[in-house]
Amino acid sequence: MAKFHPQAITPEQTSELRYLHKVMQALDILGEHPQLHVVAYGRIWRYPDMLQTAMRYAYLAQLHGFNIEPFRRWYNRDAEIFSHYGIQWFNGQPG
Repeated sequence: MAKFHPQAITPEQTSELRYLHKVMQALDILGEHPQLHVVAYGRIWRYPDMLQTAMRYAYLAQLHGFNIEPFRRWYNRDAEIFSHYGIQWFNGQPG
């Protein structure tokens, strides 16, 4: 995977990473109970929302220099589930 340089990080990306950290904490229960819905931050979140949010969170975390290896292992283990919802591994950008 490509290395990112700190100068490429915008204040908006840092702010989004902080927000997504809070969102992922609220959505944590969906990992164990994918049939549930979570109301948080002004919307209803479903399991596919959690997967997409996790992908964006991992991208931003990597951009900021954090180790995303645990996320990569989760993605590799459950790639079929991610693919089922149309979520692919990112190559520079989440997709």
